[in-house]
Amino acid sequence: MASSRFSVQVEGLTQLKKTLRQLKDKDLSKAVREVNKQAAELVKPDASRGVPQHRRTPKDAKKYRPGKLAKSVKVVASANGASIKAGTAARTPYAGAIHFGYPKRHIRPNRFLYRAMARNSGRVSETYEREISAVIRAKLES
Repeated sequence: MASSRFSVQVEGLTQLKKTLRQLKDKDLSKAVREVNKQAAELVKPDASRGVPQHRRTPKDAKKYRPGKLAKSVKVVASANGASIKAGTAARTPYAGAIHFGYPKRHIRPNRFLYRAMARNSGRVSETYEREISAVIRAKLES
């Protein structure tokens, strides 16, 4: 299955990450990680709502429980960036097939994560810019 990404590019982020590594300041790295997480959390509700809804029918497998994929949407953040993921290999192995499609099984792609990111990219970049500036200002003042 092909993997692709939708991302927001931040000018100067590479230099900021390089400086963080050189400073070896754990508090600053933790603050940047929190900003990354906060920016990605803006997309999570929209992504969960965008998951295709399906009601259980008598033909469905006993293990199938509607809503598991929507509940599996989560944010993973580090000092380098943040991402929004859906599904796990153990509990929702069909997440990739739903998102990217599976022509062999006649499953059309439903790129709910990409649509959520596209709808919220403006808010994410504004929040990221505002919060990173605040973190840097606070560090320079201390």
